[in-house]
Amino acid sequence: MSHSTTPPETTTGRNTRGLILLSIGVVLTIAAIVLLVVTVVGISSLQSETLARINEENLSYRAEFGFVERELSSLSAMVAFPAVLLVAAACFLIPGYLRRRGVIAQRDTTFWRGGSNAATFKPLPLGLHAAWALVPLAAWVLLVFIPVQNLLGGTAWPAGLQDENSTAVWMLLASYGGLAAGLFAVIVVSLLKKIVYTGHISRHPDAVGGSAGKRTWRWVTFRWRFDLWLAGLGGAFVGLCWIALGFEDTPFFVTTLIIGLVLLAAGVLLAVNYWRAGEPLGKAESYS
Repeated sequence: MSHSTTPPETTTGRNTRGLILLSIGVVLTIAAIVLLVVTVVGISSLQSETLARINEENLSYRAEFGFVERELSSLSAMVAFPAVLLVAAACFLIPGYLRRRGVIAQRDTTFWRGGSNAATFKPLPLGLHAAWALVPLAAWVLLVFIPVQNLLGGTAWPAGLQDENSTAVWMLLASYGGLAAGLFAVIVVSLLKKIVYTGHISRHPDAVGGSAGKRTWRWVTFRWRFDLWLAGLGGAFVGLCWIALGFEDTPFFVTTLIIGLVLLAAGVLLAVNYWRAGEPLGKAESYS
């Protein structure tokens, strides 16, 4: 029988820090959702002249490590700020989750091998993994599906908005609806990867070490997670193409749908071959 070599006080401290990080991430996520709702409602109700004046006002900021001064419209800043909060939330949620369910360790690197931080964690059960997919799906329904239906029906919001208001509202809905659709695709393809991997390894235990071309598969599917990046991008295209139907732009709808399906298929193809990388589920490493 094997026993854990991690002292209880170390585990307790790790779990406490993980809980604090998760709590901060949840608070930031809720703040981003509330801000998004307030922004959508506010932009919908603003007078066209007021909205145009906000759009014409520019905010200056320093980019490229402070060497270049750029400008951003106030309206674009309003649209982007919830996303900024979501990115900040992810910076707390991800390490918080890893600390709660696993261990993050440091290791030496070389010129050819990065990954100075390596994480090992317990993967979510299949049922819970599938349940999490319902969260971004529900967000996509609220942000894209229902508004598009209302637009086609012509009787409920956002149908009937002034041109300036309508453009700004759909910019918001498309931005965050696409994010929700992409996240849904990532979770579903990740679930498929988990099912295929566990099934393949149970049938072929010797495949746990990977296959021919292991280094390439590891670089593509483990280190850089291109399977999930492609799936997320494809899911965003598929999730957003329906907006084109609301504006009777069938060619744009068909083109966007095809691009999304091709990217999604590429992500699935890589995901079901993850076992070839020779790495288990529940493991990750940093890029640096």
